[in-house]
Order: sequence, then structure tokens, then C-alpha cells
Amino acid sequence: MSLIPCGHRIVVRPEKVEDTDEVFSRAKAAGLALLDRDLRLEQISVDKGTVIAIGDTAFKDFGGDPWCAVGDTVAYARHGGKLVKDPTSNEHYLLLNDEDIICKVVKD
Repeated sequence: MSLIPCGHRIVVRPEKVEDTDEVFSRAKAAGLALLDRDLRLEQISVDKGTVIAIGDTAFKDFGGDPWCAVGDTVAYARHGGKLVKDPTSNEHYLLLNDEDIICKVVKD
């Protein structure tokens, strides 16, 4: 990956809207094509993803231990961060501030 988070930033791979939204999932399964614009707007509202990289100074301002690590599934502030495209893989990632990570998602 060529995206390296600077400072207190965290790189997250957002979950795909087709995998998290039942309506979009059913539409895709039925063969309905969604407009790219609509898909992008819905994708922005996804608020869970996997931590890919953590900047050097992330969580330092809050004291104590970091509350997530690379590989963790996290929930983050909706509509937060900046969506960027990795030029090497053409995959989209979200660059978030450390304070935008609101919880770690742990399956029971």
C-alpha cells in the first residue's frame, strides 16, 4: 500500500455499502444497476471498516493505550475523514483523525 498516514491519522478500508445495506444487497442480487453517483453517496454514509495503518502520533494526545490496532474492525464518525484512492490498487480508503474512531467492533 502506498498510503502512509501522517501524524494522528488512521487509514481505514470502509466496508462496501453492498455488503452492509440490505436494500443495496438485494438490488445487486436482482441485477439492478445503481448509478455511480448514488453508490458514492451511500458509500460515504458507511461507518464501519478495517484499520489498515496508524500514524506515528495517533492517540498520543489522549494518554494511555491506543484503543484500536491494525486489523481491528472499528466504527467511526459518519461522514468523517477523507476518501482517497490508492494509486497502486485503485482501492478506496478513508483517512480519519484518531478521535473519529468511536469504538472497536468485537463479535461475540
